[in-house]
Amino acid sequence: MSAMRIGVLLLLLAFSLAAAWGRKPPKEEAVNMRQLSTSEVTDILSKFPVMAASYLTPHRDEMDSLARLDGFIEMTAAPLKRTFPAARFFQEQVRKDPPYFYLWAFAGDKRYMLFWDFNRLLLDNGLQVSDDSIVELAEAFVVSSLGTEMRSFPGITFLGATMTKQMTNGEPHNAILRVRIGERDEEWYFNV
Repeated sequence: MSAMRIGVLLLLLAFSLAAAWGRKPPKEEAVNMRQLSTSEVTDILSKFPVMAASYLTPHRDEMDSLARLDGFIEMTAAPLKRTFPAARFFQEQVRKDPPYFYLWAFAGDKRYMLFWDFNRLLLDNGLQVSDDSIVELAEAFVVSSLGTEMRSFPGITFLGATMTKQMTNGEPHNAILRVRIGERDEEWYFNV
């Protein structure tokens, strides 16, 4: 009899936690990084030769040599895959001191530098920001923005979203996304 009570208590506790988080407890989103092989980088540089570093311009016809010098890492994350199933995302490190990163999205024969081309990527993939899609698009934007800042990702946990008609410093917002990045909690504001 006591085992049944414990089972009921655990079921009620699980339901209470889910209700407290708006039906879904927060889930850490895995961001996977995979170093591309020389042949994969060669394929990218052959398709988009303008991406070869400017200091390597005289040697652009030697794609294999360039591919060994240029570090591309494929980035996969559920928010990006859900939002842009036909696109692939790659991080490129610019070897400076300190280094910085570009995040590229490739969809078909087009390339997009993120986060600057995020809206163009949305439009070219037939997506529009609406009250129904803003949270999913905001999650993809957060992941792509972080891809321009760091080589490896701390845990990213989407804690929840609030739909709002709030004004902040004269700017309207339709959604506030609460995100835990590593150990730091942040609020990201989005408008339609």
